[in-house]
Order: sequence, then structure tokens, then C-alpha cells
Amino acid sequence: MKGYQEPLALLTLGLCAATGGALLGSDPAVLDYDRLTRYTARVSFLFFLPVFTLSALSHFVRHPTVLALRPRRRQLGITFGIAHLAHFGAILLFHRHHGTWFTAEDGAALFIYALLGVQVATSNTPAVRALGKLWRPTHWVASYALFVGFFTTYLGRLQESGAPVFLLLFGLASAAWALRVAAFFSKRRPGPLSAT
Repeated sequence: MKGYQEPLALLTLGLCAATGGALLGSDPAVLDYDRLTRYTARVSFLFFLPVFTLSALSHFVRHPTVLALRPRRRQLGITFGIAHLAHFGAILLFHRHHGTWFTAEDGAALFIYALLGVQVATSNTPAVRALGKLWRPTHWVASYALFVGFFTTYLGRLQESGAPVFLLLFGLASAAWALRVAAFFSKRRPGPLSAT
């Protein structure tokens, strides 16, 4: 496990350093905060996809890489969590720059970020022991809430603009959901009856 933690840590630090460097080296008067929020969301979405699909993918694909990554989903999840919290930071900068703030319409999104915070804070062995049987359903709810957030956001963007990038992102989200559904029904399918 240690061999996987170091690259993930470096990747996470690199993402934070790149984001921080871009912010510190930019003039707040000319920084495109709207683009910053979009790009940080897309980066975190790409981190989210393997976390959300690895279990289902390993049901169909028995490649050594997939099987080796599955037990490391917690480390991958922490990497995604940090990336998405960086996106939330970009949203805060956007509001500060434009003199705006969250409204009642943002309630669902803020609830999802709260679940993400809980998920990141409890992605460790002591938290697993402390929560006991509550740990798995807590993370399950948070994961699906995050997925619904991505799915509905990119569906809305696709309907609004029809841009190819949103078609790609919505397609990836749809494929991830289809993979989870296929794995679910495949596991429930009864095996062949033995001959008598």
C-alpha cells in the first residue's frame, strides 16, 4: 500500500501547488474566476470517476491494475476530496470577486460539500473503527450524492450550451452509472443450475 500512497500524495500536492501558484501569480483584477471554477470541477470529476467505478469495473475486468487499485480506493478518494475542496475554494473566490454569495438554490450543492467534508474526515482507519457499521452507508450516501451533483450539473450545462465538452463529461457520467447498474444486476443474477 505504501507504494501507492506516495504517488497519490505527490499528485495531490502537485494539484494544490499548481492551483495555489496560479492564484498567487495572477492579478485578481484579470483572473478568470469562472474558468477557474469550471476547470477545477473537471479535474476533480476525473479523480472521482475511478473512485466511483473501480468496484464495478473489477467485476467485469480482471486486469491486475484494476484489481490492485480497488483496495486503494480510500487513498484515491482522499485525492478526489482534496481536488474537489480546491474547486469549492475556487467558488468562494468567485463569489468574493463578484461580491455575491450563495442563495437558497445552492442548498443542495452545499449539502453535498458537507457530505464530502465528512467523507474526507472519516477516510482513515480510526474513523472506520469509531463509526463501525455506519461507516459504509455514510460513504455510500456521500458518493452517490456527489455523483448526482456531477450528473445533474453536466446535464444542465449540456442542455444550456450543447458544447462538445459537456457532451463528453455527461457521457462519462452516464457510462459510470451504467457500469454500476450493470455490475449490480450481474451480481444478483443467479448462477447456472447444476445438472441433476
